[in-house]
Amino acid sequence: MKKLSIILGILAGMGISAQSSTLVIYNYSAYDAAGRFMTVGSAGSGSSQPYMYALPNAPYSVYTIPAGGHTKYDKFDNTGGGNPIPIPGWFYIDPLNSANTGNYPYNHPTITAVTAIDEWMGFAFNLTDSTGYTYDTFEVGDPVLSGGFLQSSQNGPNTGSSADWFTITTPGGVVTYFQIF
Repeated sequence: MKKLSIILGILAGMGISAQSSTLVIYNYSAYDAAGRFMTVGSAGSGSSQPYMYALPNAPYSVYTIPAGGHTKYDKFDNTGGGNPIPIPGWFYIDPLNSANTGNYPYNHPTITAVTAIDEWMGFAFNLTDSTGYTYDTFEVGDPVLSGGFLQSSQNGPNTGSSADWFTITTPGGVVTYFQIF
């Protein structure tokens, strides 16, 4: 019985510390959303937690959600491959050991390890047309995870577009949504 309690305690601890949400992205707008897509240590974990930025997805020079694009990421280490909008890798920043900081492919063991402590944080981006002209600038995300994201919803003054970042708890777990209209 004692062993069972220990095993259940370990499993519960792993569940509490694991990345808690799937991310679903929809870009319903007529513009590409190009910018910095970020993760960070979960709320209350302090500034010593690693954080990451999504690397550019081809053929773009920064992480881009194309007009009309949509995708779903269950974990950081399965964002490449067969996703409609793949993240081929992550720029990983380790505040405690700068030797670990650098670009890693999405399926690298370092990215798998950070899955247990990081959360989807937000997206600082521009709405652009096919020529790269910027119409509106947004910074949306989870304000609990980063003070830099003061809003989870914004409107673009030039395009009339809106960007929303929100989380829903379902019977299957927590799902974070990012959508542009």
